Amino acid sequence: MIRADDDACARNRSGRALTLAAAVLLVFCAASACDANGGSEADRDPTPTGAGKPSSTVTSGPLTLAELSRRPCRALDDEDLRSAELFIFTEPVQPNYDAKSCQWGAGGGLVSFTPSASTDETKAAKYSHLTRRSISGHRALLGSVTDHGREMFVLHVSVGKNQSFRLSVLPGEEGAPGPDGPTLATDFAKAILAHLR
Repeated sequence: MIRADDDACARNRSGRALTLAAAVLLVFCAASACDANGGSEADRDPTPTGAGKPSSTVTSGPLTLAELSRRPCRALDDEDLRSAELFIFTEPVQPNYDAKSCQWGAGGGLVSFTPSASTDETKAAKYSHLTRRSISGHRALLGSVTDHGREMFVLHVSVGKNQSFRLSVLPGEEGAPGPDGPTLATDFAKAILAHLR
């Protein structure tokens, strides 16, 4: 005979699994929508995560933030995508609602990168409530915000005079594998900073 506690635990585990599956499905649907909505092959940034498969994300050298503003999914290269430290399990996607951003599904949450080649958001008064940090020698602000009733983490990183980028992390369900939101944002920031010039 199954006890009520065991039944509740089983329902809770299955609910978390369904939520994670729904998040992965949304990422893949967004990727399909981007492909369906067109643009030439050169306009898209396909980034296969399969080991040993070269892709168009391999760059010949460091990129500027202005270049990433036009093609944000180039912020990480194939080596980053295969890195165990970033826990990436989906191809990068430029969401239809924000062509200036790129998203990755990673263990720990959904990560969104948005470059700003003409504004240093770490100096904006509206973010003064965030905690000051230094990441790879760059000024940064980190904190949590509530969006549609869910806590998410935001990291703004200064990369030069009047330039910065934002990483937003929507954490996975509690107990899901992977690092917490602040750690995931910091790890992504370090990888992106390593490619900037």
